[in-house]
Amino acid sequence: MGAKQSNRISVIHRLVTDEYGENYWFNGCAGYVMECLGEKDYDYWFFAGLTGDLFTQHYTYKKYSGDALSSYEMDRAPGQFVRNTFAKCGYEAAFVSRQELEQDTEKYLNLLMAYIDSGIPVIAWGQMVGVYVGYEEHGKTLLYITDNDDEPRRMTLDEALRKTDVWVEDSKGQGGWIFVGDKKDTLSLAEIYRNALAEIPQHFTVRTDTYCFGPEAFRAWASDIENGKFDHMAPEEFDIWGYYTNYICVLATNGSCCYGYLDKAMELNPEFTWLSEVKDLYHRTGRMWNNDNGCDLEALGGGFNVTLEILQDKEKRAKIAEVIRNCGACMDEVLRIMSTGHFL
Repeated sequence: MGAKQSNRISVIHRLVTDEYGENYWFNGCAGYVMECLGEKDYDYWFFAGLTGDLFTQHYTYKKYSGDALSSYEMDRAPGQFVRNTFAKCGYEAAFVSRQELEQDTEKYLNLLMAYIDSGIPVIAWGQMVGVYVGYEEHGKTLLYITDNDDEPRRMTLDEALRKTDVWVEDSKGQGGWIFVGDKKDTLSLAEIYRNALAEIPQHFTVRTDTYCFGPEAFRAWASDIENGKFDHMAPEEFDIWGYYTNYICVLATNGSCCYGYLDKAMELNPEFTWLSEVKDLYHRTGRMWNNDNGCDLEALGGGFNVTLEILQDKEKRAKIAEVIRNCGACMDEVLRIMSTGHFL
């Protein structure tokens, strides 16, 4: 397998730095690949806006541990999402599922090693989300970077295949490897940013039997809190991330970190002066999370500091639900502004 016994790409660094708000790992993986392809403009924040993750609140009616809109899309239709996302910036890309990897392991391992030999990482999606950046022992061992790691970890090929299982409860999807291919189209950066913003109203109106996005996500979250979703939950059942702080993380991230993308969009499209109103609305949601004169979620005990006891207290949770609904009202206004023909 492969001409070399071992190799790794020259670009080695963290996938994300979560203390900077880089909390959506798909975007970190995509940005890493593009850096290795020489695309300086297509970084983590570029993809966070391109996917809609940076602007879209999500909520599920059951316990869920996906981190962003992109997580739901990778669960629902990974091949389509991968192709569409990279096509938006001119590149071909393919998602190879676990089933395909197991049916023809040698073929795809050789492809992975060929990518590494060309200096291009391969994205892993499943229980482990990250990028493969090297191989040893003719591919029996793979080197990968995930989370906030500065240096690669080692994983056997067998373990890598096992970790393409999707770890989200009740998921019907599957993990796999993502290979980003040739550049087929050269699109202006202004056009890419404009097209990404034009998709936000579409993201905001998604609603299924199990989850919803945008303004409705805030309302569904608030209603579940107020209507006693946690009343009969035992402490050992309360997965704080899966049931609650996942959504706080999205609110905090987007309310604190979307401005650079919006500023770049305005720089590239000077006629989009109305984006300043959108910025103000996201600033408002950020303050409602953690800077609103004692009326924000953190001050009320409904932020990252939440406890099951607070969610079971009717008086305290009513105040928390009201703030969350107010965030939804801000997103209603964002939807109104962005649906008034700016992209025609």
